[in-house]
Amino acid sequence: MTGVSHELALGMALALESAESDLVRVARLMDDRADPAESRELAMQLVARALRRVQIVKEALDDAVETRIS
Repeated sequence: MTGVSHELALGMALALESAESDLVRVARLMDDRADPAESRELAMQLVARALRRVQIVKEALDDAVETRIS
């Protein structure tokens, strides 16, 4: 079985790195006491964005596996 292309691997790595960065920001926002409501709203947006990126990577992996099997 061959692996994924370098381009796909790079794209997935960048997507996961970006999701990780968003989640680190969420962790910091959870400690922000200056404006809890605004921090919570931004944190929710960042989590949604990170989840979308993870989903994109999962879909790319699924497509790569299906292409290899076909």
